[in-house]
Amino acid sequence: MQQQYELIYPTIDLFVYNLKEGLGQNEQQIKDNRQLFWQKIYGDNLTDAQLETLEQAETDSSDYHELFSNPNFLKFKSPLDGYYYPVQLGDTYGLQVDCTANYIKDYESKPQPITCLSKVQTEIFSQINQQAGKIGQSWFIWGQLAIDNQDPEATAQACYEQLILDSQQNWQDDFRGKGEFFGGTIFELWRLPSNAQQSEGYHILICLFPNQTKTSAIQDVNKKLYPQVMQLLRYRNKIIWAYNQSRQIKTNLKTVYKSAQNIISQLNTESKKAEINIITLQNILKQTPDILLKYTNNLTYLDDYYRTVNINIGNYEKRCQKLEEILNNSDWQFLQTFHDFAKEKFLEQITTDQANYSPGLTLVENYIKTIQGIIDLEQSKSDRTLNTTIAIAGIGLATSQIASAVILVEVPANKNPTAYRLEAFIWSLVIGALFAFITYKLLQLRRR
Repeated sequence: MQQQYELIYPTIDLFVYNLKEGLGQNEQQIKDNRQLFWQKIYGDNLTDAQLETLEQAETDSSDYHELFSNPNFLKFKSPLDGYYYPVQLGDTYGLQVDCTANYIKDYESKPQPITCLSKVQTEIFSQINQQAGKIGQSWFIWGQLAIDNQDPEATAQACYEQLILDSQQNWQDDFRGKGEFFGGTIFELWRLPSNAQQSEGYHILICLFPNQTKTSAIQDVNKKLYPQVMQLLRYRNKIIWAYNQSRQIKTNLKTVYKSAQNIISQLNTESKKAEINIITLQNILKQTPDILLKYTNNLTYLDDYYRTVNINIGNYEKRCQKLEEILNNSDWQFLQTFHDFAKEKFLEQITTDQANYSPGLTLVENYIKTIQGIIDLEQSKSDRTLNTTIAIAGIGLATSQIASAVILVEVPANKNPTAYRLEAFIWSLVIGALFAFITYKLLQLRRR
């Protein structure tokens, strides 16, 4: 028979993160981001007037700014024991959603079965209108062990199995490490999302405090912990989000590069023909500005996401060190596992993608310049041929006109006027053609 574990004051905190202002976003997109975030709290009851008021609470000069004041949180409606705590973290919105199981009398001091955790989690989903974080989210579960000799790891595993997650749960696969905090044991589990929508991935911290510790003391130390965790998890979720965005950019680059290769193939085929068709080459080249723009933009985005991942990895490490300094007698070394993973996996992968795709842009640009040079050369040849033809025709026509004018100055008395004029016309043509031929030969000699 499976053992039934209990906890005193079992509580779940969900830390949710949304983008406030993305790269290159316009005012309407920023407004949409704001509305999407606040709908987690107010749902469909959110009004335009309320949005304007909430916008006034934002700031551009703070990396950690509380969006509510006096008080800085919003309590759940009775009978739920919980609250919302929204903050602005630079270009990111953060929201802590806290809910405690209060399904028994004297719930603050008496043990409850851990089966209540799934119910608490369902309440949290309901309170945020079933909206997951667009950048990501993390779960923090905590409580006191019900008895002195209760096994913390076995209890943590049982708690983990009660949670409602997007994919099949497996403690052995998802467990990443454990540490110590305020006399308790803290466990970390995570699974990376499989796509840019952050689905099928999760991050969980489970902290179990000793039975002898006072609940009020735990609540006090958690008040110091929460702001640090809010920042730490912000960096962590943003690292994963930025990396997943870079995967989409890589897909875009593959598509654009194939299009560029197709254009190069067409240009190569046309430029090798015996008779080069300038119009065909020009029509093919008309497609290249759009392709080059997409290629350049995606390479720029890839570079931006690299910097985002790199900066947030550094900030994540600093925040881990801050936890050690602020919270005495605690051990957060297990958090280093994700730091090392992100540095070795995420940064190296994006660096490899940059190395693979950056030369492609130069190759395409150089090939297009070469083809443009061929077009210009052929155009020059065509223009010279046309100019030569016009010059020869002009000389021939002028000569024939002069000859005709000379011949027709006076009609001899012994000549039939009509026959004479016909003969003069023929001679003018012959003389014009002769001079045109001489001009053509002289131009040929000059070119040689």
